[in-house]
Amino acid sequence: MRSLDYEIYKVLTMGKLIPSKVVVSLDGGICSQMHQYLLGQCFAEKGKSVYYDLSFFEEWGSDLDRRFVRNFDLLKAFPYLSFKKASKVMIRVYKRKFFYLGNNTEGHLRIGDYSFLQCTAPVYLGGYYQMPSELWLGKFRQLFKWNSCILDKQNEMLCNEIMNQPYSVAVHVRRGDLRKEVFAYGKPATLTYFQKAIQFFNDKLKMPFFYFFSDEQDWVTKELIPQLPLSGNFQIVDLNGSDKGYMDLCLVSYCKHQITSKGTLGKYGALFGDNPEKYVTLCDDVTEYNWKELLMNPIYL
Repeated sequence: MRSLDYEIYKVLTMGKLIPSKVVVSLDGGICSQMHQYLLGQCFAEKGKSVYYDLSFFEEWGSDLDRRFVRNFDLLKAFPYLSFKKASKVMIRVYKRKFFYLGNNTEGHLRIGDYSFLQCTAPVYLGGYYQMPSELWLGKFRQLFKWNSCILDKQNEMLCNEIMNQPYSVAVHVRRGDLRKEVFAYGKPATLTYFQKAIQFFNDKLKMPFFYFFSDEQDWVTKELIPQLPLSGNFQIVDLNGSDKGYMDLCLVSYCKHQITSKGTLGKYGALFGDNPEKYVTLCDDVTEYNWKELLMNPIYL
């Protein structure tokens, strides 16, 4: 049975007796939150009133396998962002009456269809969206900038160390729910890929130092590191759990180069301070090719 507040809000909205809104669903880790926030801001700059649905974090709040927590960290990472949270009744009305499914949603792919950018309020943007690369990259650079106050003392010390390391390379090893093949990301990164990537930087840089970031640090220590061409020139960053992934993203971004894996943390980190002298390695996989249009110097291995 629908509540009275639902019925009243529905009548007011559909009758245009209250201002129409764009409601955007937020979910996932820090990079997903950044992407979905960016989507909403494409409408905000057109003068639309944009609200964000945070119910994922209240009702689910974990990865696909329910192993690692997913908190709403966007405003911890970027506290200066303008943000309006959708109310529960707003979410219920908009999801039921004005739902629009994203063009990059499993089972409903509409490659190259950017008609959602022409949506008018009232609308609820759910599912997953791919945007034109030029538009997305411009908004990314405009919206997201680091403020040192987001780091705690330990992370700040490591960040300073990374900045003073002339040949720092971040290695993102995404495991967790991407240990197996997943629609959006394809097959997981292989051992051979990481071996090639480490060797690439051994050959390219005078004295590379590798910082490993992973949601499964024990696996990296016991299974991955012993099989890589390293000679003590590495550190496994173990300061942050999945509840502080935004701090890992910040540290990754301050490394001079990046070895990415499936998922987006390594790539988002690379976009901060991207330049023609930076090397960013990616898996040679069709699911990764869209990054050619976003990174200045991607290396596919």
